[in-house]
Amino acid sequence: MTSIRKNKWFMAVLYLLVFFMLVEWLTPVIVLTETGHKALFLIFIAVGLLMAFLRVPWWFSGPMKMLYILWFIVYVYTGNLFFTSEAISFLRNDFSLNLSALMTQNWAQTTDVFRTVLFFILLWMAIYLIHYWVSFRLSIFLFYLLTVIFIAVLDTFSPYSGETAIIRIMVIGLLLAGLLYLARWMEGHRVVERTDKMALFAVPLVFVIAASTAFALYLPKAGPIWPDPVPFITSFSGQGGAGSAGSIGRIGYGVDDSRLGGSFIGDDTPVFRAEVAEGQYWKVESKDIYTTKGWELTENIGESFVYGNNDTVDTGFVPDEEELETALLSMEQEFPFVLYPYGTQSFSMEEPLDYQYNTADQRFETYQNGEEFEPETVEITFNEPSYSLTALRETELADLAELPAELGRFLQLPDELPERVGDLAAEITESSDTVYDKTRAIERYFSTSGFEYSQTDIPVPEADQDYVDQFLFETQRGYCDNFSTSMVVMLRSLDIPARWVKGFNEGELINSEGDTDIYQVTNNNAHSWVEAYMPGVGWMLFEPTIGFTGASSIDFDLELDPTDPEQLDQEERPLEEDSDNVEEEETAVSSGPSFLDGAAEFISTNRWKIIWTLVAGALLAGILFKIRHKWMPKLLVTYYRSRGGSPQRFEKAYLRLLKQLDLYGIHRRPGQTLKSYAAYIDSFFGTREMSELTEAYERSVYGGDAESVDWLQLRESWENLINRTSG
Repeated sequence: MTSIRKNKWFMAVLYLLVFFMLVEWLTPVIVLTETGHKALFLIFIAVGLLMAFLRVPWWFSGPMKMLYILWFIVYVYTGNLFFTSEAISFLRNDFSLNLSALMTQNWAQTTDVFRTVLFFILLWMAIYLIHYWVSFRLSIFLFYLLTVIFIAVLDTFSPYSGETAIIRIMVIGLLLAGLLYLARWMEGHRVVERTDKMALFAVPLVFVIAASTAFALYLPKAGPIWPDPVPFITSFSGQGGAGSAGSIGRIGYGVDDSRLGGSFIGDDTPVFRAEVAEGQYWKVESKDIYTTKGWELTENIGESFVYGNNDTVDTGFVPDEEELETALLSMEQEFPFVLYPYGTQSFSMEEPLDYQYNTADQRFETYQNGEEFEPETVEITFNEPSYSLTALRETELADLAELPAELGRFLQLPDELPERVGDLAAEITESSDTVYDKTRAIERYFSTSGFEYSQTDIPVPEADQDYVDQFLFETQRGYCDNFSTSMVVMLRSLDIPARWVKGFNEGELINSEGDTDIYQVTNNNAHSWVEAYMPGVGWMLFEPTIGFTGASSIDFDLELDPTDPEQLDQEERPLEEDSDNVEEEETAVSSGPSFLDGAAEFISTNRWKIIWTLVAGALLAGILFKIRHKWMPKLLVTYYRSRGGSPQRFEKAYLRLLKQLDLYGIHRRPGQTLKSYAAYIDSFFGTREMSELTEAYERSVYGGDAESVDWLQLRESWENLINRTSG
């Protein structure tokens, strides 16, 4: 009886499958380490497996492999195809250098050649182990399991995509495991090794694996059940926002935005503390290239400027002409740059510092004596810029054709962008006549079209799927990256220059000292928003994300029409008697007996229907009353939209909001001031809307300045808060 291990064709198939399995190991290593000459490494693996298959003795195979390794080093590091005197001299010198480094334990002095040799030794050992498992143990399960884990870990925690690799590994692994099990079974049952018997068992195995693979590929697939585990692990590591963002759904600030999407776990690790008169958006940088999956920055563009302490900086946002304000930032995480509000004029620190600003990404990197420096505290002088509404209403669409050439990169869109994205942007802005109105229309679109802000159950686009298209037309659910990226892309489809901006929102108000508020900003406050260019005006901040209130300050310098009469309050209009109704009522009263007789007969005939109708109505009324906090906000929003914009209407809307918040469960303590209650509401929802509404209410009611309150302007903030109470 011949052992199946002696069958050359059977063993050749096994070694061929092993080669393909090793390729799946080598490929991600080559990709992630940016190592070249993949083909030469594969030749080494193939030659090693071939020698193992042919049972070449070690005293021959060993020197041959060593000779190949030496030739590889000569060819790659010197460019010589043969062992010339120059190549031999290079090998000798490099060997001496690495030997000296090893003897002195100076590991940093070892060369790339030494690391290459170590990598070849690793491949050599892997070939030997697999040869042992296949030829002697007839088992490959451990190697198969390690391969699956290896690719899965790389796919999750690195930029390497293992979507197709994992399919190849499963097919190769199942074939290997099945054939090796067949070999063990035949040996255990002393089955005579014959080609027809092997085919009888092997063909069904191959057919089943091929059929199951085809079904798996072509059947519809559900989305991921679990969110991306990287943010969850990161949130427990204490490094939620530090360093680079190397994964999807990264918590906090990170520099890699090439792949957006996915859910993330909140991280309240403090980043910095800001002492400022009122909350600000803290800008870090912007990016200009949309790739259908995320954002990148155009390389080798822009000018760099170096500023010192108290030097006037130019960020493209000129401070308002009013008195400048001061912000003090105390960093709790280490960043080699400064965060700055809009309208920044200068930075100041106790020690000498260089602030290097690049116009490409608008980021201020910090250096001291030529080395990167991570400031602990920085004082910023600024005043938020204000924009004339008159000038914004004069931003003609024709001016977009005469924009400066350097703004061209802010119109970039990938060729793969689905056409329906641009069609939607055109539909949204169809009735808008100016650049500003079109931009505001897209900004408002998300809050009025059923979109939902959420950080969980957010999908990652497939390989052939566009990030913005998926959000606009499929999920309509996401967080700031989804909203801001979508707005930038839609603006660019209308030829309006726009860029994607990253930083932090205002954070949580934790204390107030006189005119200064103290905000705690955490990784949870990492944020992205939009800057759009208005012809003749400049860059402006826009906030499309639902629930966030950052926006540019507008100077409402338009003249109002005093001849436009204010609508009378419907509730204050006198009721007019209708003579026809009075006559009908008198007629009904005079004919009372006949009416009562008819009613009694109707009730007698339909009493059970009436009883069950009343019971059902009572149950429905009870249910509606129980869940009134869910449907009442929609009713209130519709009601107040249909009313006028008088100060009295605003006061009633504000009091209705207080009742709704109390119904929602956020109760105002006895004796608590409206300002304190508003600060608590804002900290609960993470906004500044309640404080703005409260300030306007107190100015109207207690300050006697009702005419300064613009209800139409405040209504959006009021609606946002009302809608939040429906959750």
